[in-house]
Amino acid sequence: MTYTEQDVCEGRRLMDEGRENRLAIGDKLLAVAGLNNDSVFEEFCGQIGLAPATGREYRHTARMATPAIRQFIAEGDVHVSYSALREGARPRPGGIPADEGWTKLRALLKEAREAGRDRVTHAYYQQILGTAPALKELVDPGSGDSTKLMAYLGGLSGSEREKIVCSLLADDTSLRTSVRRTIEDQRRRERDRERLDGPEPATHWMPLARALVALGDQASGFVNRHPSAQLVEQQLPAAREALVKLELATAWITMRLDTAAKPARSRRAAKVAVAV
Repeated sequence: MTYTEQDVCEGRRLMDEGRENRLAIGDKLLAVAGLNNDSVFEEFCGQIGLAPATGREYRHTARMATPAIRQFIAEGDVHVSYSALREGARPRPGGIPADEGWTKLRALLKEAREAGRDRVTHAYYQQILGTAPALKELVDPGSGDSTKLMAYLGGLSGSEREKIVCSLLADDTSLRTSVRRTIEDQRRRERDRERLDGPEPATHWMPLARALVALGDQASGFVNRHPSAQLVEQQLPAAREALVKLELATAWITMRLDTAAKPARSRRAAKVAVAV
């Protein structure tokens, strides 16, 4: 199942309406209860079925989102989610908003328009503001579960994703080595594929080489999709069957690697003997 450009436009229109609706609710809360009348505020939230904590967030974001920045967003064709506005309005220690005066959001919107990009993402805005989560909050150091990281990076363009990953690696030394190793492994696989799929005429060894690369990718992809899964009783027969087949494939590959390594070792030994 896929989606069309029209689906994306419709989805963003609905997201824009959602942003405006939340700001309108925040405006209404300010008009009804102001900032200091907690009893009226909570009673009104109860009447409209809104959790007070959510109401406070809407009220604060609406208060920080000045008419000028709302108009600046509305007049452009670059999508900005409510989540991004909420991030810019989020108070830092001392009560100052993360993006005081919305100077950084304005710069990002201007940059996006000049570059022909159609949105400013929440994750990238967080990086610019310095409010992004640390890598250890997105990847479990014990299990290596990167589900949160994938969700955080989901939907980003390639250049944005690369900038954010570099920033995360620079700020967190504890997971830097393992993540870089993963990236290097991915680059190595890409180089291997380029060599296999390059302009060189197909030879007898290529089909098996491609099959081995695909087998390795399938195995690593399975682990990445289910990093912390726990087996239930109904899944055990399938797991045992898969294990037998994987052990058979491992034994087959190991035996052929050993066979290929023996002549290579003999050649190296011969070269050393000649050199001496």
